[in-house]
Amino acid sequence: MANKKRRCTSCKKYKEADKGIVAPVGFFCDKNCRYDYATKQTKTLISKSKKIEAKKKDKEFKERKAKFDLNDLPKQHKLTQTVFNRLRVLQELKWFKDRGLEPECISCGKTNMDFCCGHFKSRGAQGNLRYDVNNTFLQCNRYCNMALSGNIEGNKNTRGYKVGLVERFGEEEAKRIIDYCEKNTQIKKWTGSELQELRINFNKQIKKLNV
Repeated sequence: MANKKRRCTSCKKYKEADKGIVAPVGFFCDKNCRYDYATKQTKTLISKSKKIEAKKKDKEFKERKAKFDLNDLPKQHKLTQTVFNRLRVLQELKWFKDRGLEPECISCGKTNMDFCCGHFKSRGAQGNLRYDVNNTFLQCNRYCNMALSGNIEGNKNTRGYKVGLVERFGEEEAKRIIDYCEKNTQIKKWTGSELQELRINFNKQIKKLNV
């Protein structure tokens, strides 16, 4: 009766069971196969260890970078301002849509423009109001916002931001908005964590508006 054969754990060839080497990790043709298997296993463990170490270092680097970025206030403001501006444009467009009105620039009254989030009090003048809905309304970007620096008082061709608030909300509400913006002059000390939380909140609101 032929001897039973077993498959070598290393080379995968079959050999008579009583002529091979039995070890806790498997069956081997001979010492060479056992050595080759042990070598492969060692290399595999080293490779896995290197990958784990690389992932650990990558994670630590990302955590350090995130912490550094969080303390980079100019960068945090830029990220937050972008999200807030987008939110305000969406909110403003919804305001007009809910009333069956054509969206228009708060300063010149023109419609179908390249709209943006127009600040009544600039971010440089009153940074504490840069993320305040009472200080931001729909405005045409190139002309009133950029070319005329917000076009607050108006000119011979446009009504201006202040008159725009009156025409849109009425004198009483417009006065409340203007007084609110002009009286809130306190200096705001922003933190990276605070700006990060604002972005999270703004993005949640944007998601709801886009549903």
